[in-house]
Amino acid sequence: MKSKTVAVLGGGGGGHMMAVDLTARGYDVNLYEHPDFEAGFKTTLARGSIEAVGIGPVGIFPIHQVSLDIKKTVADVEWIHIAMAATGHDVFFDELVAHIQPGHKVVVWAGDFGSLRLRKKLLDAGKEDGITIIEASTLPYGTRLVEPGKIDLLLVAESILVASIPNADLDKVFDDLSDMFPSIIKDKNVLCAAFNNPNPIVHPPGALLNTGRIEYSKGDFCMYGEGVTQSVAYVIREIYMESKAVGKALSFDMKEYAEKDFHKKTSIMGNEFIGPFDPFTVIQEIVGPKSVQDRYIVEDLPMGLVPRSELGKLVGVPTPVIDGIVSIGSIVCQNDFWKSGRTLKKLGLEGMSANEILSIVDVWTT
Repeated sequence: MKSKTVAVLGGGGGGHMMAVDLTARGYDVNLYEHPDFEAGFKTTLARGSIEAVGIGPVGIFPIHQVSLDIKKTVADVEWIHIAMAATGHDVFFDELVAHIQPGHKVVVWAGDFGSLRLRKKLLDAGKEDGITIIEASTLPYGTRLVEPGKIDLLLVAESILVASIPNADLDKVFDDLSDMFPSIIKDKNVLCAAFNNPNPIVHPPGALLNTGRIEYSKGDFCMYGEGVTQSVAYVIREIYMESKAVGKALSFDMKEYAEKDFHKKTSIMGNEFIGPFDPFTVIQEIVGPKSVQDRYIVEDLPMGLVPRSELGKLVGVPTPVIDGIVSIGSIVCQNDFWKSGRTLKKLGLEGMSANEILSIVDVWTT
């Protein structure tokens, strides 16, 4: 395997930015998009390059390989980076499992418990041996595709928590991964990394408590600048506190935030992302969500909050605010997120005790 050739799966904003970033760092990047999403990827596919603007690498970046063929994409690589909304994970995981090989290291950015979801699929396929799966707490970038094939980097993550399954593998691969992403920090286990994703804490309440404004404005709305008011901040903080209590019952501590961090327009997101001058203004001016079907709700809620609630029930920690947000979101979006979300069954954890789950995230057991 070529150590300088890496695969990036996902043709959205995160995948485009990661392909540019790693190319600028001297890696040969194989960028893959699933054929189901070819329409939005045609420009990049035809050009074989990406235009980048913003605070990171700027210019036209030829990408080593741009493809709709996953077998070709992962054939000669050791590292596979999955950079997309968690709502698309299953489609890509199913493709990847068919072609994954022992020795592959797979990083899920941001995980939203995706490491456990991929682990279950590997177990079901009998292909778990020799595979390292890494959960990252967040994508390294605050970025947007401003037009097909053109990416704008607005902000970067100051630190990213990572953990692996098997957990012992992280020490073996950490130096190679930190060469690609210098801001990573080792976390206790993949559950802790997943819980430390700030998006499910901030986005669902910030969006759902502003649904009237979102629909009335037809998407001309900035959630941080307009929607994070004092009352909304109370709800965001409570979701954090419930998440923290569940984490404590599962033997890990979440990242600490001061009380004042919740009572600002950028909420705790202002602690996580930095920019060259005034990241707080940049965050406040980000447009979105543009509809109630935006990923602020339909990704962060079912993929990030449903597992917290189910784990809370398992360890006897009530999560009434999280549960309320999930139930309200299900009605608003006309989608039963209790069923479609990342349940313990979908994570391969159904029927297990807390100790059995902790043994899975600390060592690979079947």
